[in-house]
Formats: sequence, C-alpha cells, structure tokens
Amino acid sequence: MATAIVAARRHPLQTLSRDSDLALVLELEDPLLMSEERLQELLQTSRPGDSVEPEVWGYLVGLLDQLRYGRRA
Repeated sequence: MATAIVAARRHPLQTLSRDSDLALVLELEDPLLMSEERLQELLQTSRPGDSVEPEVWGYLVGLLDQLRYGRRA
C-alpha cells in the first residue's frame, strides 16, 4: 500500500502547465539556485489562481523560506 501512495504523489511542478510563463522561467533557471530576490520576483508575478496552482506557489514559498531561514540554522 505504501508503494501505491508514494507512486501517486506528484511533485508540485508537475501540475504546472507547460504553456505558462512560469514554466518557461523554471525551464531556463533552476529554482534551487535562484537568489532570494529572484524568488520574491517570481512570487509577486505569479499568484495562485492566475494560471498558477496553489501547490506550485506553495513550493516557491517553501524554497524562499528555506533560503531565508535555512542558512541561519
């Protein structure tokens, strides 16, 4: 059963439409290597509901939090 649960889970970026501007940006730039300022810019230009799924937006917020607070730990 655990195998079925793990197999059913998808990464938030897999829900992103390939035709979106955000998908193009993430295709060209690695979000794990983005600066804090660049992630903030992406978050400001892409809001949930504006062709961006809440899961994708939440993923980017999580990356930003990791940049902000992860290096202090």
